[in-house]
Amino acid sequence: MNRKGIELSMNFLVIIILSLVVFGFGVKFIYDIGAQATKLESMTAQQLDERIESLLCESEKVCLGVDTKTMKRGDVAIFGMKIINILDSQQFYINVTPSPGNVIPTDDIRNTIFYKPDDWRLINLNRNEERNIGIGVEVQKTAVSGTYIFDVVVCYDDEIFGNDPTGRCQDTSTGLNFDVYSFKKFYVEVP
Repeated sequence: MNRKGIELSMNFLVIIILSLVVFGFGVKFIYDIGAQATKLESMTAQQLDERIESLLCESEKVCLGVDTKTMKRGDVAIFGMKIINILDSQQFYINVTPSPGNVIPTDDIRNTIFYKPDDWRLINLNRNEERNIGIGVEVQKTAVSGTYIFDVVVCYDDEIFGNDPTGRCQDTSTGLNFDVYSFKKFYVEVP
């Protein structure tokens, strides 16, 4: 009879210990969820946009994470672009220009929207190397409301072919004609 009482007491103690361990894990789990929610709440919209940008750019050789931004007059913004070199070591030429598809004349855009790089920018990348490039845009106080479209062309010099029938990779200052590596557009909306 005494032995059954000891077994019952031991079983009771084991159940109590297991219950406390499970309860402890439950409290830790709820605490971790609350901590993550607080961490997410403290992130700014810009930090969330940057994380989304990096996720969007995982599989493309040239990627603009966010291609449309609404900007007020006097605002400055950065469009982030990632370039991944899938070729042998190369020099890449990046050019940003107002798109011919704009309703607003190109000269008016250049006077009211400043953007960098506004001329050919050169970067060197080894095979499978990647680089993040910033394209800065500033909207002047005199900008007309509307959507401004910009073309971003990434070119490289392939001495074997060296042909760009589109003319997008022709440097008019030097007369050099490069190959198109990638072509992207981004949009600036001015309310």
